[in-house]
Amino acid sequence: MLNQNKNKGFSLVELIIAISVLSIGILGILQAFPKGIKTQTIIQDNSVANNLAQEKLEKLAGITYEDIGYGVLENKIRMDTDQTGDLYKFQRTTTVEYINSNFETSQTDLGLKKITVKIEWPSALDGSTESIEIKTIASKR
Repeated sequence: MLNQNKNKGFSLVELIIAISVLSIGILGILQAFPKGIKTQTIIQDNSVANNLAQEKLEKLAGITYEDIGYGVLENKIRMDTDQTGDLYKFQRTTTVEYINSNFETSQTDLGLKKITVKIEWPSALDGSTESIEIKTIASKR
């Protein structure tokens, strides 16, 4: 009987190929992480901006129609005075306009005010300015 030696292990070439394929896969996964972190930051910034705008509208909703001012109430006011604070990059502008029953701008108070709250912040992608606007209408009761 012939005694044949059957190798059940990996050759050096097979090992090099397996390591190469694994390395390419790991590099692809690692390249996705920075994009995922930037996307998460963008979503978080949008959520914070919406909450800041909604907060201002809620404060204005809590006062009487007559106490709501007219014109520019805030012009790019920073949401935090501490430069290291999380909200420092966000700036809020609040404007109030008189409108008529057709929702067109009016020069006189006809019992309707359009309140616009705009939040601006630098984009996490390229530093350009991102913004959101929320509008609502206040009326005399």
